Amino acid sequence: MKLFISGWAGFREALEDIPEDWDFICPFIDFNEEGILDFLKDKSGDILVGWSTGGHIVLKNLDFFSDKFSEILIIAGFKKFTQYVSPRILKKMIQKMQIEPEIVIKDFLTNAGCAPILPKKIDNISLINGLNFLLTSDIHINKSNRQVNCELILIHGKKDKIIPPQAVYDLREFYPQAKTYLIDGEHWLTFKKIEKFFYMPR
Repeated sequence: MKLFISGWAGFREALEDIPEDWDFICPFIDFNEEGILDFLKDKSGDILVGWSTGGHIVLKNLDFFSDKFSEILIIAGFKKFTQYVSPRILKKMIQKMQIEPEIVIKDFLTNAGCAPILPKKIDNISLINGLNFLLTSDIHINKSNRQVNCELILIHGKKDKIIPPQAVYDLREFYPQAKTYLIDGEHWLTFKKIEKFFYMPR
């Protein structure tokens, strides 16, 4: 199993180059945090990529995921979203999602470096739930979720307009065993840019 856990509003259509043979989860559209863990409780695989919100969920439950995958890549990860983005911005997004969801999502995807492509049907409630999650979710670092039983790689784009590159260095303090890379790119780096980090020598 090769699994990609996407970010908020990170629809497969918007990311464009995710290979068809990869399993794909869009948080809060497919499952919330607990639902992702439940879905994967009897599954395992080779490579797991967590992007943005997906990466946050993976790191928050790292003991769970590192027992199931040989290699984990976190793209544009963060410990707490509101450490880098003002809660006021998220609250405004939540308000506007109730009126003009397409505009909010397209603006976000454009700023993230994604194609502003939306599915035909938008699940406003699930996306608003995702924004509320980002308002409060934090990784409470302890012995359990610092435990890494696989290869862990942290990657961040130098031109990220959503989460500043400092976030990858902040994460490295908690996960010193992780390989850390700051590369050219935005919040979304494209699959082509990240696949070269798969199966790197330990």
